[in-house]
Amino acid sequence: MPSPRRWVGISLLLVTLPLLLIALGAGPAGAATGLAFMKNGVDARSTMLGEAVSAHVNDASACYWNPSGLLNLERSQIMLSHTESFADLRREYLAAVTPLGNMTAGIFFNGIWTDDIKGYDASANPTGNFGYSEYAAGISLAMPIPAGFQVGASAKYLNSSIEKYSATGWAADLGVQWASTPESPLRLGLAMQNLGPKMSYIEEEFDLPLTFQGGASYLLDLPSANGRFLLAADVRGTQDEDTAFLFGAEYTYDNTLSLGVGYQDGRDTRDLSLGLGFEIKAVALNYAYIPIDQDLGDEHRLSLRINL
Repeated sequence: MPSPRRWVGISLLLVTLPLLLIALGAGPAGAATGLAFMKNGVDARSTMLGEAVSAHVNDASACYWNPSGLLNLERSQIMLSHTESFADLRREYLAAVTPLGNMTAGIFFNGIWTDDIKGYDASANPTGNFGYSEYAAGISLAMPIPAGFQVGASAKYLNSSIEKYSATGWAADLGVQWASTPESPLRLGLAMQNLGPKMSYIEEEFDLPLTFQGGASYLLDLPSANGRFLLAADVRGTQDEDTAFLFGAEYTYDNTLSLGVGYQDGRDTRDLSLGLGFEIKAVALNYAYIPIDQDLGDEHRLSLRINL
């Protein structure tokens, strides 16, 4: 007979599914959203895994994915992540987290910008170059609660600027992870991102990309191969997009070298992702490659993680 902790975990899953179904119902038929950069991942390892990370994220990227995952860190950590993408888009993510007794706190910055863009008027006459940038900056906190749960929340300030115009706002992220015991290979997770009021450019309002993501992961130890194998699957509902099903697999050898692959079903411009990681002592380096659309080009993401 399942233990009380396992019954609680099963109950979490039963609660998760209706929430996801509600989120999925707010798909393409909903209002168009802004700050599209907040719908794409921030770090190389999660990208490598097809972004199927809500149940097992355990580093400083949890400030973005699922703040409850911060509780999985045993030491203070700094993460730096850089993305080179199509149309000369550049993205930077910086996070610093530290345990505080039975809680873990973090601060983060997530920003995107591009080189000067050529502007034209309605008659196709050049009007000069203009800049574009968006960012989110905030704080995160995670703590344990009974029955194997850990919960977390993030609060973030938002800014979007095009030429001389800008829009500001705020949003919150909420998350939960569950495992029957700390050593359990099975974990469940659920996160809600970008919960906040509308923002506006001049007099035109737009919604934030409200997102629900939840799923499970299973970590299999392979003593004979001196490694471990991770499998993860998530489902994601975003207000103005189709439902996405996310899958990831990673093999780690000797806690040093990792190879992974991910797949996203339901994304318009991307599906497959590949990557690798190398970790020695307190430093880890991860790289992810995402082939996108032939006309847009590919995406490369590099992340550095330092344990203090």
